[in-house]
Amino acid sequence: MRRSLVLILLSVFFWFMGYNAVTTAFSRYAITVWKMEGGGFASCLMVAMVAAIISYLPTGALSARIGRKKTILAGIVMLFTAFFAGCFMTASTPSWLMSCMFCLAGVAWATINVNSFPMVVEMCTGADVGKYTGYYYTASMAAQSLTPTIS
Repeated sequence: MRRSLVLILLSVFFWFMGYNAVTTAFSRYAITVWKMEGGGFASCLMVAMVAAIISYLPTGALSARIGRKKTILAGIVMLFTAFFAGCFMTASTPSWLMSCMFCLAGVAWATINVNSFPMVVEMCTGADVGKYTGYYYTASMAAQSLTPTIS
């Protein structure tokens, strides 16, 4: 069980680090490559966040049907697809297509995020929920804190 916990926490650390690396560098990328000005890039990230919020409950229901691991793996594939598609978008890419890509990224992030915390907490007894919650948040917040500097 300890090995599984460490592997899940490492996964949490690295997917938070990966997602935050992209969002940290996104504003520079959007200005340089997509020629966005002002708050254009902020609205793109807002599309992803709204899509994530809308998908939290359906994602939980989906994971109850097919399992957390399969749901997280689907989220990883969707997130990779969204980021990979973003590599090929230019300033002339239609805004609706960019919005679709950001929606996919938001849904994917929600799919990963909603299911990772319960996977950690399921590994403990009732008396240890606080300790395991601390493990999860230490991994995720450490990644979020280190990412801007490292990336």
